[in-house]
Amino acid sequence: MSRLLPILALSLLMAAGHASDLHAQSAGDKANAKAEAERAQKDKAQRKKDKEFNRDINYRHVVGPDVLPLGPFTVSLYVDGKLTEHRVKVALQAVDTAKKTQLENAKTQLLGIVYPLCLRLFEKGRPSASDLLLFKSDVQKQVSTRFKDSLKGVYIESVL
Repeated sequence: MSRLLPILALSLLMAAGHASDLHAQSAGDKANAKAEAERAQKDKAQRKKDKEFNRDINYRHVVGPDVLPLGPFTVSLYVDGKLTEHRVKVALQAVDTAKKTQLENAKTQLLGIVYPLCLRLFEKGRPSASDLLLFKSDVQKQVSTRFKDSLKGVYIESVL
């Protein structure tokens, strides 16, 4: 019996040590779970911010009651001996809905104005930012010449 007492005491001490380790592990698991939950919440908040940011960055002009979309125009040209194909969408913003209706009724004429300018835009390959600004000002000028006081702005929806 006296020989079993130290072994019994030793086993109790070891069991108590394991119990404290188990307690420490469960506390660590709780801390990890809490940190994981916070990280998941931060990720969710970041995804929401990213979605809002991407919505703000979207360059496409919202089509409203006074915006007339034109295109997409497909332009196929040989540039430096290579065939290049591009697509461009243009939107014209009228002063009001009555002027938009007037522009819409003359859409064939607008296509006859805008398409040659699209061809000129891609004559040298992919256009630069200054080329796009020049294109928009040329469209604005030529459409305003044909349809007086009806155009408020020219927007490029996409260039592919």
